[in-house]
Amino acid sequence: MSLHSRQTPGFAYQGGMLFVTARARSLAAALLLGVLAACARPKPPTVTPTVARVVAVSSRGVDLEVTLAVHNPNDFALAARAVDGTLYLDGQTKLGTGQARPSASIPAKGSAELRSQLQVAWESLPTLQKYLGREQVPYSFRGNVSLGGEALEVTLPFELQGTLTRAQLLQAGLRGLFEPAQ
Repeated sequence: MSLHSRQTPGFAYQGGMLFVTARARSLAAALLLGVLAACARPKPPTVTPTVARVVAVSSRGVDLEVTLAVHNPNDFALAARAVDGTLYLDGQTKLGTGQARPSASIPAKGSAELRSQLQVAWESLPTLQKYLGREQVPYSFRGNVSLGGEALEVTLPFELQGTLTRAQLLQAGLRGLFEPAQ
């Protein structure tokens, strides 16, 4: 069988030379685009803080329930790995830090509500004294949420705000005076 008479799909022989047909070039281009699309970089998820609720106040600290709305634009699910942050009174006085390890999944190309309960331990109860005369004290919880999946590990910041009442602060302060440290 001579080289001139041989038939190979997608290729043509002419004058002893091998040529790629237009159809084979189109298929190769489509395959290359498919490979490039599969290797596209993952997109960062978006995190929208929705609620920070004071669950309890004690001599040890504040228990906060933090709720975040997370949207995942990727073709793979993400797992919530950690939520952590610092509680501030009046936007400036650092009261303490807390961390939680939620077990939630954010579906591929979907959204989920991520709830975490954190205990923020007081770093210094005497810090509360200057706020005991106020009826309400604004607080902010500045934190981070860590998310991960097949091809993505990301930590995103968020901030939630609310108020602590004078009664809650007094309760924490008085318990701090009478409860033994643990």
